[in-house]
Amino acid sequence: MENQANTVTKKTILVVDDTPIVAETIDMLLSHLGHKVEISSDGPGALTRFQTGKYNLVITDYLMPKMNGIELAKAIRSQATGQLILLISAFAGKIFAVDGEPLPVDFVMQKPFSLQEFQKVLGTLFPAG
Repeated sequence: MENQANTVTKKTILVVDDTPIVAETIDMLLSHLGHKVEISSDGPGALTRFQTGKYNLVITDYLMPKMNGIELAKAIRSQATGQLILLISAFAGKIFAVDGEPLPVDFVMQKPFSLQEFQKVLGTLFPAG
């Protein structure tokens, strides 16, 4: 596990989740892997951070007040079409499309997840090489 973490290029990641324990847990997992993490508790706050920062990845929860993860992803993609976005949700198996259009995210991950599952998804989003 540790060797795999050492081979990953360190990334700057924005985590958006309205549940503090979830955001803090993801922060700990990513920090353990050597990544720099910033946290926002809602979509509007995340958009403000996104406009002033450069992120290799945005990880957003789906179900949040003010703006859900899909709305946030659409807003981010309108500003940066190539931005990598990971949507996490307890309802991941039910999220396939919005209004008949493909989701504006790169990957949807089921919560809860293990460190190993999380590393596998990060490896998919950031292939070595």
